[in-house]
Amino acid sequence: MSRALITYYSKTGHTQQAGEDIAEGLREAGVEVTLKPVSEVEPADLPGYDLIVIGSPCHAGSVRVLFSGIAGPVSEWLGALPWKVFAGKAVAAFAVHFSLGAKATVESLQRLLTDMGGRVLIPGPAVKAGAPLSLWRGPDASPEDREHLRHFGRNLAREL
Repeated sequence: MSRALITYYSKTGHTQQAGEDIAEGLREAGVEVTLKPVSEVEPADLPGYDLIVIGSPCHAGSVRVLFSGIAGPVSEWLGALPWKVFAGKAVAAFAVHFSLGAKATVESLQRLLTDMGGRVLIPGPAVKAGAPLSLWRGPDASPEDREHLRHFGRNLAREL
């Protein structure tokens, strides 16, 4: 049985919910899944997984020239890892946004994961949820977006 780690940063819970939806899709396809915030994942944990999926809320991702859109805690976690920690490993990314920019955040994450040696299986999803500047929880992702995340999980499992 394949093993996947979904790790994320979530201030208001939307990115965590997106990770849970992806995990549901992976589990439906027979993959064993661990879901943890980046603050709880150590570099020594990573070799035990066949797939690493990383999620971030979008932070100014629509301003591509100025920012990657990757949330600070995710960037810091990735920056603290050994450079080629994902060498040969299957990886994927996802992002959650209030208005704009999550696609750029996903693309930034995928580039970084590839630079760190990972093999991006399929392009990751960007879903809308939350409120501006994460000052309050805001609306949840739509049922369609949540199904899109589960579908992404099932597709990842097929690519493993």
